[in-house]
Amino acid sequence: MFKLIQYFIKETLIAFYKTKDKYIVQKKEVKNNKILSSENFEFKEKEFIKFINSCFIENTQTYISTIIDTFNQGIVDSCSHSKYKELGINLDNIKILCLKDYSIFIGLYEINQFQKKMKKFKIDYIFSPYLLIDLNKKDTNNSLYILLTDSFIIILIYEDAKKPKYSNIYHFKLEDNIDKTTSDEENDIDTFDDIDNLVDDIEEIDDIEEIDDIDDLNEDIDDVDSLDDIENMQTDQNDDSNIQEEISDVKNEIESLDFIKNSIKDYYENYSDNFLEYGYIFYEDEMSDKFITHIENETFLEIKKEKIDILSIINDLALKEINV
Repeated sequence: MFKLIQYFIKETLIAFYKTKDKYIVQKKEVKNNKILSSENFEFKEKEFIKFINSCFIENTQTYISTIIDTFNQGIVDSCSHSKYKELGINLDNIKILCLKDYSIFIGLYEINQFQKKMKKFKIDYIFSPYLLIDLNKKDTNNSLYILLTDSFIIILIYEDAKKPKYSNIYHFKLEDNIDKTTSDEENDIDTFDDIDNLVDDIEEIDDIEEIDDIDDLNEDIDDVDSLDDIENMQTDQNDDSNIQEEISDVKNEIESLDFIKNSIKDYYENYSDNFLEYGYIFYEDEMSDKFITHIENETFLEIKKEKIDILSIINDLALKEINV
């Protein structure tokens, strides 16, 4: 009966994840498993909450999904509870997702804390980012998989093509620049107000025949020069922002290389003596060939890169859960 009702119901799927200072969001409208529309957005926190509320007003059949990047998650090469006990993992403190050949676990405390941060609405489905790799894995043995985002990097290593034997996650160190960003935004607002005032002054020059004092005219011309100076300041600020982004990207690449090296070392020392043969890296935004070369030099593997749509995958996972 429920399946029959679903045939006529339009569902709204909202997938999101948080970066340093904004929410990356995808809204999909689905009916009978067919996509009616899909839109992507970026929001600050207050705008994001308003957006979610508006979605519920439009359609009560709205489902919110995301991924959680907590350290307290991982993989076990079995779904057996006895295997978890053997590894010293308390079953009362975790949520387990059993796949065909292995399972993924996430700490219940972390899930609850994550949900508490979203006080304004309930998250229907919280997935492990390890699933994003599993859904895109290849039919190769002894394979290294890397998923790189702006906030974190994860690794899965498959000894055979069916189930991973090793997992690891690392969060990039964030700069304490939130206050500085807010201050810059406020300064930008003041600067634009100043520009508007200057433009008003410049418009007064149109009535130049009424200006009797040449000194007044020179002052107005000085105002025009000031406008050019402010525009140059805006350009300088944009250049500074781009430089900061480039520095952050380089820093993340250095941290990524260290994490990859240490993870492979840990794998060889504690999990397997089979040498890795293949390497894959998944990403969403951009991936430089130079960075790939650095990884290849460190791992002695040929790394194949593949762009994925994280938000679409999250919404697809949610749709599968809804249809269970």
